[in-house]
Amino acid sequence: MSKNDTGDHENNEKPDLLDVYFFRDMVKNRFFKPAVNLIFFIVLLIIIYFGLSSEPDLRFPGGIPFATTMIWDIWHPLLAFTIILIGRFWCFACPIGAAGDWTQSVYSLKKKYPEKYRNLWVAVIFFLFIFAAERHLFMFTRNPPNTALLLLFFTGLAVVMGAIYEKRSFCRYICPIGLVLGVFSMLSAIELRCKSKKTCQEHDIKECVIGTEAGKACPVGEFPQTMERNNYCVMCMECVKSCSRENIRISPRLPGADLVRSRRTHLDEAYLVHGIIIIFLFVLGMERLQFRNTVIGFVKSTLPINSVTFLDLYWRNMWAVIIFAAITLGAAGLMYLSTRVSFSGKNTKQKFIDLSYAFIPLSLSVYLAENTFRLLKGLFYIAENIGKFFGKVWEFAINFDTINQMQIILLSFGFIFTLWAGYLISKRLSNGEKELQQSMIAIGATAVIYLFIGVKILTLPVV
Repeated sequence: MSKNDTGDHENNEKPDLLDVYFFRDMVKNRFFKPAVNLIFFIVLLIIIYFGLSSEPDLRFPGGIPFATTMIWDIWHPLLAFTIILIGRFWCFACPIGAAGDWTQSVYSLKKKYPEKYRNLWVAVIFFLFIFAAERHLFMFTRNPPNTALLLLFFTGLAVVMGAIYEKRSFCRYICPIGLVLGVFSMLSAIELRCKSKKTCQEHDIKECVIGTEAGKACPVGEFPQTMERNNYCVMCMECVKSCSRENIRISPRLPGADLVRSRRTHLDEAYLVHGIIIIFLFVLGMERLQFRNTVIGFVKSTLPINSVTFLDLYWRNMWAVIIFAAITLGAAGLMYLSTRVSFSGKNTKQKFIDLSYAFIPLSLSVYLAENTFRLLKGLFYIAENIGKFFGKVWEFAINFDTINQMQIILLSFGFIFTLWAGYLISKRLSNGEKELQQSMIAIGATAVIYLFIGVKILTLPVV
């Protein structure tokens, strides 16, 4: 038996979640996905309505916290905390991506997305800018109208791109949430792949590529036969519908399998991984009075004249963007420098890109740590309002010391997982023991610096 035959046999032996109860029939039903998308689209419209109906600042009378709570305290944290279990299944239900699909079904020029922009840099910039500008420029978390306008902006962008370009170009290249879910889905405990590569090779008609009456061609240009990681698959299930050989599986696996196996690495994703770590460590710091006062004091000290309300606000907004741009470049530069020193400048760029994927676990742990408080706050908000509906008074207090401990534990797990992933990645890529040691020095030195910064911030008093 050849090596390929063995591998193909092993793929066939993997359990398929599509065989559980009526899951396959459900996802193949032509009405199921549109119905799910429609339900979430109605929820989206409700959130936008309440967001636009609210006063701009929740600290003043007339503020309605529904939109900000649903998006920033429930939806966004839940995505982060469920990514390991269910991967990018949110993309299956996403009403914004669906709006682009519905537009295409009515009218589309079906142009090919420009080749020079077929990367994730626009999505990276969107993601970093949203969180850089959140505190002072847009204040999304306490400004319901701005949250609603942000949702309208991305929905409109998905519609426009659906009317111009073929497939789901918005989801593939522009969506900042899809970008983050894609990178973190490399840690997911599930994967969508073909059952048998041999079956694909022997089947002349690639139905998942060209589409059939039963299902569309893959809307993000993936080919299950050659897929080796989860990043770009939006779990739309069109390949499950279109494949006449039923050769698509959704299987459980060890979290992080893509980090070790994947040979496709990209600079935009590597930069984002470090950007997420340092940005959300900074955001965690801004929740600590001492850290926040230091940053604000520095910004005020740079004012060219005595503080004027408008100038002060403008100056803070400018510095928010500058600081976030500087720290993300600095974080990527730190890893690049560690790689350059460890390898004496030999092929530094590619080494930086490859080894940066080891930091995805630490990146996710920092992301989860920052969203821990928000998720608890959102869940308590829902519970208290359910209590009010039934005439009960349910009040919950958030224990900041407990949250701090949870955040430090998350950070520590991310650090350990990063070292382990770094070892496995380095072992696969290295030609000899010396190169393995050089890789681990670069990863270890950078990870220790991140851990030190994180622990230092998390041990600062909240007030």
